[in-house]
Amino acid sequence: MQMGEGYYGRHGTLGIATPQANVTAETEFRALLPRGVACATARMASDEPLPEDRLRAYFSEIGQTLDRFDTLAMGAVGLACTGSSYLLGHTAVEASLAKLSARRQQPVISAAAAIERALNHIGARSIALICPYPKWLLEAAERHWQERGFAVADRFSLDPDQQDTRSIYGLSPETAAERIRARWRNIKADGYLITGTGLPTLRLVAELSAVLPGPVLSSNLCLAWATLLEAGIDLAERRPSAAMPLLSGWEHRLDDC
Repeated sequence: MQMGEGYYGRHGTLGIATPQANVTAETEFRALLPRGVACATARMASDEPLPEDRLRAYFSEIGQTLDRFDTLAMGAVGLACTGSSYLLGHTAVEASLAKLSARRQQPVISAAAAIERALNHIGARSIALICPYPKWLLEAAERHWQERGFAVADRFSLDPDQQDTRSIYGLSPETAAERIRARWRNIKADGYLITGTGLPTLRLVAELSAVLPGPVLSSNLCLAWATLLEAGIDLAERRPSAAMPLLSGWEHRLDDC
């Protein structure tokens, strides 16, 4: 296990790369971590005006983005952007990240790969999919999961007509929660996935996990879990439960976010 070199992070340090205007991912990521695990954040930045081009640029420039961590020792780095994987495709993204991981000598994990690992971990073959993306990105997400071998029992966008993916940062969590609860009330699936790292979802995950017939996952939850595993960090404090098969015991930390 990689140990922290400084005063903080006595049980290890993780990195997270987030889209430039996204504060949700790093906030939820930190809430999910066990005590004694430090977290450093880098911003994926792009001047591209079109959201499709911006999402592609986040990934194409990820090597330079992570180089901003300089000499910081980290057990693993999570990339908090599913849209890049949905647009560029699993094979191309993961092959590139394998090379980057080798160069950096640390695991670099995409949010989409983390979600897939989590779905396989819980034995899910069918998923209900909800996202805050525009219609074109929802369709890309659906194709991605179908190509990865999952049956999409239902898919729904909270804001299908938005013009810019950054507008998800302004979505009301309360309104989103109400719509998600209503949508999933009668949907049966092995797993319920809220994709999109910019939408606050942890309170909703905690609430719905107690009432839906299958586990509720989110991009940030899966990414934190997979990054902790790759770093070899002890998960005893976040030991899974029946309702929370990845990480549990983090719910009380949401009041501090």
